[in-house]
Amino acid sequence: MNREVAFRGKRCSDGKWVYGFYVESKTSWRGHKPHKSWIVPDAISNGGFFNVLGRYAVKDDTVGQFTGMCDRNCKKVFEGDVVHVVWQDPMFCQWHERTVLVEFKYGRFTVYQSKPFEHSDKRYFEVIGNIYDNPELLDKKE
Repeated sequence: MNREVAFRGKRCSDGKWVYGFYVESKTSWRGHKPHKSWIVPDAISNGGFFNVLGRYAVKDDTVGQFTGMCDRNCKKVFEGDVVHVVWQDPMFCQWHERTVLVEFKYGRFTVYQSKPFEHSDKRYFEVIGNIYDNPELLDKKE
């Protein structure tokens, strides 16, 4: 299986986004207090041992996984992103648009507004923000 598995989260120290591997641990790492959620930007395997080259304590509720998809501008789409979607209804040849939230539900990544959103293969979407930095993007559209 060739797919990229990546996560992101907001650092506890300064609120900046960091990207990499997700590690959950209730212990402390050298120089850090005990914390649950960590993002490890880079790691190497060294003779069977896993060496962590950097680590950041992140806010638990901001951790999101990469969906494996990129938007029309080649920007990676993560869980928690707000995307603007345009799609064509194949039955009536009408174009529709909606601003939706990317979530992980029912064992898959989905896009939701107030109810499930179904679309055809002819879709165009663009990441316009995320629920953590731009919650108003969803409030005004619902």
